[in-house]
Amino acid sequence: MDVDFKAQLLKQLGFLQRSCETYDQGHSDEAIRIAVSIRILIHDTPKSTSLLRHLNALNIQLSSTVPNVDRSKAILQSSMGRIRITSAETTWAAYTDQDAIEAQLSVSDWWNQIVFTMGAVQATRKALVLAAANKDGGAHVDSALAPEYETLMTTGERGFFLYSPTSEMHNFQPIMDAHLVYIRQMGFELLNSPELLALTAET
Repeated sequence: MDVDFKAQLLKQLGFLQRSCETYDQGHSDEAIRIAVSIRILIHDTPKSTSLLRHLNALNIQLSSTVPNVDRSKAILQSSMGRIRITSAETTWAAYTDQDAIEAQLSVSDWWNQIVFTMGAVQATRKALVLAAANKDGGAHVDSALAPEYETLMTTGERGFFLYSPTSEMHNFQPIMDAHLVYIRQMGFELLNSPELLALTAET
């Protein structure tokens, strides 16, 4: 029986949508399942073929919320995540507003774009997604994680943000679980990629 790859794409986008919604309800570890769906959509290996390759759609463009800038001399750069203030708390969260989208990139450029730099440590979407999916419980669990992934996992290692709970008081708040924030934002990027969504249209 022939596989209906368009139906499989609809299924994965549905998984991605529901995982993003579950993440936003407070279940931040759902980002690991977001990573699994992203891997299925994009990652090719000698033993497995991505869904986009099956659909002959590696020429489409994907939405990026990260400015394409020279990061070779950066000490600390990231455009994934921002401070979110509510009546209950102030947190570092994924940037999922429509005006967050900076550019449309080829699948390869999107997958390999550097989204985080801290000194000598750099991370691409590919590195973070594969670490989550292949080693941090998405599809496998490994005793060793990639250094760029561990850096973003560490509380405060990504940095701190300053906020004022009152006009008289200022607090420094460590950024926690930045790796999950980044992956959640990647889910937003894909779910807001017009050329990817167009692949599901009826012909």
